[in-house]
Amino acid sequence: MRFWIIIGLFFPFLTFAQGSDYSVWEVSTASKVVVEGASNVNEFQCATAHYRGSDLLRKTFLPASSTWRLTGKIEMEVRSFDCENRMMTRDLRHTLKADDYPRITIEILSLEIPENPVSGQKVSGKADITLAGNSRTFDIRWTLVLEDDRMRLMGKQNFKFTQFDLDPPTKMMGMIQVKNDIVVDFDLSMQLIEASDLSSD
Repeated sequence: MRFWIIIGLFFPFLTFAQGSDYSVWEVSTASKVVVEGASNVNEFQCATAHYRGSDLLRKTFLPASSTWRLTGKIEMEVRSFDCENRMMTRDLRHTLKADDYPRITIEILSLEIPENPVSGQKVSGKADITLAGNSRTFDIRWTLVLEDDRMRLMGKQNFKFTQFDLDPPTKMMGMIQVKNDIVVDFDLSMQLIEASDLSSD
C-alpha cells in the first residue's frame, strides 16, 4: 500500500516530465489582422500591413489529455493598420491611442490541438487581446491549416470598442458615427524553426 501511495505522490511530476515534447514556431510576415466595422453611413475594413514577423509560439505535448497546447504572444503595430481611407485610418489610430499604446497584443493562453490534427480542423482556446492598454480574455475558435513544416491559424471574433474602454470613432462633428460592434479576423502564418522530443532521449 505504501508503494502505491509513493507512486501516486510522484505521478504528477512523471506526467510533466513526459510532456516535454515541443516545437517552436515563428510567426511569419504573411500574418495579418483585419478589423471590419460599419458606421451610420458605410462599412469599412482596416488591415495590418508590414507586420515585421519574428514572434514565437510554442507547442507543447500534454500526455494526460493526448493534446498539444499552443501558447505565445504576437504584437502588431497600431500604425500598420490601413483602412484605404486616410480619414478612417487616422480616426482608427486615434481611437486605439497609437501614440500612447503603439502595439496590439494577441497572447494565446491555451489553444488545444489534437495529437494528430488534420488540415482544416477546428480548434479552440483562450486568448488575451490588448488594445490601448486594456486586456480582455476571449474564447476564440480557429481553423487550423497544415502544410509540411508550416501552420496557419485563422480565427474570427466579435468585439465592442467599449469592451476595451474605447469610444467608437466619430467625424464631421458627430454626424458620422462608427458603430460599437466590430469583427476582427486573425490570419496567423507560422514556420517551424525548432522541434524536440525530450521523452525519447
